[in-house]
Amino acid sequence: MLRDKMIGTWRLVGFRFIDADGKAGREEDAPTGGRMEYTAEGHMATATRQSNGDYFSYFGEFELRDEQVFHHIELSAHPKLEGTTTVRDVSFEGGNLVLTASPPVMGGPGSKASLIWKKI
Repeated sequence: MLRDKMIGTWRLVGFRFIDADGKAGREEDAPTGGRMEYTAEGHMATATRQSNGDYFSYFGEFELRDEQVFHHIELSAHPKLEGTTTVRDVSFEGGNLVLTASPPVMGGPGSKASLIWKKI
């Protein structure tokens, strides 16, 4: 079951960004580290260190519908996200969790970003 596979703590191990024109993002713009946690009780938290040294983080509750996870953001480093819901497509590559947003929180229309997470 998808939910059971997602429960746990994950370390960011990869990032892919495609802009609206289909061009890959620059490697130097990728987040340089991060953690994500999903609990059996339906809570989640994430924090990533961006290439410029800033942190992007939020926590709240999550729910799954088909192959998508919905993050209901309660508190965020970016207050404009509080009270919103982000949607990620969920897939696995080997044992790694891949969450893809289209468009991503920090990207423009037509772009998509995939964060790749390894369970720790």
